[in-house]
Amino acid sequence: MPEAAETVAADTQVAAEDAPVAAPVGDINEVKHSGERTIDVRLARIDSRLLHGQVATAWTKSVQPNRIIVVSDGVAKDELRKTLLVQAAPVGVKVSVVPIQKLIDVWDDPRFAAVKAILLFETPQDVAKAVEGGVKLDKVNIGSMSHSEGKRMVTNAVAVDDADVKTLEYLRDQGISFDVRKVPSDQSKDIFDLLKKS
Repeated sequence: MPEAAETVAADTQVAAEDAPVAAPVGDINEVKHSGERTIDVRLARIDSRLLHGQVATAWTKSVQPNRIIVVSDGVAKDELRKTLLVQAAPVGVKVSVVPIQKLIDVWDDPRFAAVKAILLFETPQDVAKAVEGGVKLDKVNIGSMSHSEGKRMVTNAVAVDDADVKTLEYLRDQGISFDVRKVPSDQSKDIFDLLKKS
């Protein structure tokens, strides 16, 4: 594997056993996006709490990932939060914490074809940045969006403001559907149906 590729693989904490034997030549940041997903996304989730018990137990058991990827520019720069999240990894599952651009860079890199991932985002805006960069998602689960000033409660775990709604509408226009559930056993609800009632 070329030196540049080795460096990127280390940065993204993707272990050698996750990668196919043949590695592409060149800088991973120069990979042209084909639009063909190579990372197997078992669950893409918006959760302001990121990795916690519901994800580490219920969702991991339900979707069977081999990696949880926390996609957050802020957390990727925060060594303490990053360390705590990595330490919270459930048995048999590795946790990576990466900035949004890194997910975009490796999205259709064939070295990560063996990754079966849960993607965790803090906000709809982070999902939108990833999608704008070429990340292809069909469905996004909404687990929690924390309340703050100016936001209204849609469920007991999801609060939105006008910017959130506009972002969710943008993502819907990209063909993404939404599934509002804290855990797999909850009844699935559509975020736009909930918005109409709120």
